[in-house]
Amino acid sequence: MALSCKLLCLCTQVLAIVCAAIWLQGCGGEEETGGLPKYDDPCDMNGANSTSEPDHALFTKLLQEYVKPGEKEGVTTTLVNYTGLRSDSRLEEYMRQFCNLDLESFSVAQRLSTLINAYNAMMLTIIVHYDPKTSVRELSDRVPEESIWKHKFGTLARQKVSLDDIEHTMIRGGLSKEFGAQGRIHASVVCASVSCPDLQLEAFEADRLDAQLDAATQSWLANPTKNPGPTDTGKLSLTMIFKWYKDDFVADSGSVQAFVRRLGPSSWATFEDGAAVEFIEYNWGLNAAV
Repeated sequence: MALSCKLLCLCTQVLAIVCAAIWLQGCGGEEETGGLPKYDDPCDMNGANSTSEPDHALFTKLLQEYVKPGEKEGVTTTLVNYTGLRSDSRLEEYMRQFCNLDLESFSVAQRLSTLINAYNAMMLTIIVHYDPKTSVRELSDRVPEESIWKHKFGTLARQKVSLDDIEHTMIRGGLSKEFGAQGRIHASVVCASVSCPDLQLEAFEADRLDAQLDAATQSWLANPTKNPGPTDTGKLSLTMIFKWYKDDFVADSGSVQAFVRRLGPSSWATFEDGAAVEFIEYNWGLNAAV
């Protein structure tokens, strides 16, 4: 009897271990490797290559319906109605159009505008799908081995890609320089956080891209809750983005100060290249309207 009990206990323990292993592997559709719920990628990898740009007008309609100017935690910004967007199938419809793109057939402006929109649409989809409550960084806590920025969430041009793949490899890796937007690009890709540059209320379009990047950058720099500007001590107070990506602004304009002189408020024009710069704390709170 004692031996039978021991065998029964051992079998129960083994069964528990096996069940746990199956659950962690995502069997039953509950989880995928990395601790995040599965995302049903809408892409058909057997589809034909597309030499046409995605329907960016569709993305503009979504942005204008679900993104509104507002204020959160003392920061003036654009806020997203993720609850409403979650029930709208048009975001997935738009994401599907990136699956089989032939990016090499696009002009530089077409590629850059498409990739900016792809980043922003993927970021929105990630928030809609995983539903963090206070910050996108919550999701990185659930995939600490790679972070949400490196999680290959979507498909672009027949490749599984992460947010970092789009921003740092595909855009900053050479395309932004080729277009002449190494600094301005940082006003266009939005990380779903209060301190990010505003999510624009229209998609980026190749034939207006230069003007759109200028407008996005100018409004970002003119927002004192994100870039306070001149201080009482004579310093220039800016977002941490200018610290994190200093090399891009230097490559663009020669210095951070020169970049903001060119595109910032007219009162900043007196700041020389040697002027001291300080950086304000970054607010990673989710840019959710509700």
